[in-house]
Amino acid sequence: MKRTLAFGAVLAFLVMPAIVEAQDTEWNRYTLEDLGGVFIRIESNDACMEAGVTPEAYEADVSLKLIESEVGVLTREDMLAHPAMPELRVTLDCASGSNGMSGTVGYSVALRVQQSAQMLRDTQITLPEAVTWFHTDVGVTSEGRATDAVGASIMASIDAFAEAWTAIHAEEEGGL
Repeated sequence: MKRTLAFGAVLAFLVMPAIVEAQDTEWNRYTLEDLGGVFIRIESNDACMEAGVTPEAYEADVSLKLIESEVGVLTREDMLAHPAMPELRVTLDCASGSNGMSGTVGYSVALRVQQSAQMLRDTQITLPEAVTWFHTDVGVTSEGRATDAVGASIMASIDAFAEAWTAIHAEEEGGL
């Protein structure tokens, strides 16, 4: 029974509509305008750590990919000094297989841009962390390939973010 439920849960994630995997609309791209860059924070749960999927394994590649895509990478101090406090948070969640599925790792990669926001209806209300853009991906792999599979998923999400960033900033340049 547990095996059937686990398989059903994985299958449900894999067949979700495409609209769930990214929030990349013109409006969401607009929220990336004038940020100047993002601070990168990568987090993972204990199951990921046990599978060798650690934030440190991806930090340099994510930073390099963003810099190559002309997305500014902010230090923590730069982010805290910025009025929007822009942060690119990458959250890694893993679950190890059991009951006939041992040797497998299910994972999700959630990439989201968080920044401070102010309510229109009452400008005295500010939110220190509002999610303004996101992309998610899920997958299943063997324990031995977990680091590579999650890394490929992270890079695909970073590519989606860099594309959104480039699109909104190309519009800014074209409008000058």
